[in-house]
Amino acid sequence: MTTPPIPPNQAPKPQLEDPLNEREIFATEIVGIGSVHGNIAITLATVRFDEPVGSVQPKARRVVTGRLVLTSAAAGQLLQSLQRLVAQIEAAQIPAAKAPN
Repeated sequence: MTTPPIPPNQAPKPQLEDPLNEREIFATEIVGIGSVHGNIAITLATVRFDEPVGSVQPKARRVVTGRLVLTSAAAGQLLQSLQRLVAQIEAAQIPAAKAPN
């Protein structure tokens, strides 16, 4: 007798590797979001300043720092994780806001 196949959503996940040489992306804003072939594409940006020259003030520029493309399943995981994080942050702030003067 053979064992039935394990459905993909119940199969154990492979071990997570976390190499320390992966690039980190810093962003101060989301400049675009859309759907590309069923995937969610998010464009991230930050403000950078030109190097000052003489007495001229450095000019601020908005620069794309990365593009994140997620499957719909990964986008759902990101949304749920962000919602949980926001709920935790809000719960931690409530006692401080209600503290007596």
